[in-house]
Formats: sequence, C-alpha cells, structure tokens
Amino acid sequence: FLRENKMVESFGGVLNLVIWLLLIVAGGYYAYRCLLQTKGFIDQYGFGDGAVFMTRLVGTCVGASTAVAIVLLFVGPQGAWAFVVYGWIQALLAAIFGYTTVNSEWAEVEGVKATSEGYIAPIGFLILNTILLFNMGDILYGVSTAV
Repeated sequence: FLRENKMVESFGGVLNLVIWLLLIVAGGYYAYRCLLQTKGFIDQYGFGDGAVFMTRLVGTCVGASTAVAIVLLFVGPQGAWAFVVYGWIQALLAAIFGYTTVNSEWAEVEGVKATSEGYIAPIGFLILNTILLFNMGDILYGVSTAV
C-alpha cells in the first residue's frame, strides 16, 4: 500500500497514474495484436498477407514504447517529457494519416475493411497524452515543486 502511494505521488495523482496505466494496456493490446496475432490482425482489416512485415514493424514500435512506459511506471516519470511528447506526436500523426487513409481510395480496395478505428484510437491516445503533458508538466520536465 505504501508503494502504491509513492507511485501515485510520483505521477502527480491518481488520474495521471490511471491514464499512464491505460496507455500501457492499450499499447500492449496493439503490440500483442501486431506481433503475436499478426495473421488475425491483418485478416480482420483485410490488409492481405503482404502486410505482415509492416504490421510487425508497427508492433515493434508500439511494443518498445509500451516497454518504456512500464519501466517508467516503476522508476518514475521524472524528466520523461520527451517520451510523452513522442507519444503525443505519434498519436497526432496516426490520427491525421489514419483519417486520410480510411477516407481515401485505399478504403475502397476489394477485401479491405477500413474502419474509423484507424483514427479514433489515435485520437484517444492523443487526448490521454495531452492530459499527461498538462497535468504532469513539472514532473515530466523534471522541475521540482517542493517548497
């Protein structure tokens, strides 16, 4: 229990810790789907077997980011602003390109099952990372707020 209070304190409150955990779970889900359930993932969206390499490449990026988030969960997020900003920028780009892709001629290719998940999920990641940047600014930038 004491350890949990210390963790909550290092993240600047319960809300920030819950958001951090939510990002770990969501990132872990997508990493798992891309890396360990690749065939099912590409079949779900009709990408075709040629998408295996790129799907797994994306999974390695998401998996690495999730692993770093887990490490920071235990060592503390102090000074980790670049990590959260990376997540914010990646989510912004994914939302933009996800939206344009889902609403392009690619979505009309026979067999492709384009869904709004391609931009809705990144918007969720973007919102969560934005909240962390605002709520945890001093912590992430390594600024002490002790009096």
